[in-house]
Amino acid sequence: MEDLTKFVELKSVLICSFVAWGAVESVKPIIKKFLDKSYSSSALRALAIFSGCGVGFGLDQTAEGAGLGAACGAMSTFTVALIKKIISSKANVDMGESDDGSNKGGVEEGS
Repeated sequence: MEDLTKFVELKSVLICSFVAWGAVESVKPIIKKFLDKSYSSSALRALAIFSGCGVGFGLDQTAEGAGLGAACGAMSTFTVALIKKIISSKANVDMGESDDGSNKGGVEEGS
């Protein structure tokens, strides 16, 4: 029975993390358009924590569920930042430009 409990917690962790990541990625271009870089980073991190908290509370209507979701949202932002840093250092590429969702320096439109 204990293995099933751990599996359910792992499932909740993955759901909260992916929903927090998806929420941040969906509103990132809008927030970066209206706010400075330092404010937009803080707003996006707060959004990840609150969306993870909401999903965690939705899955398990306790304070533990909300706390688990908030922690998953925070870990989601940390993990994405860490992966971008590793990729940019290994490939000598600046991953910061890929954050805003714009097409600057990419493929020309209409081609």
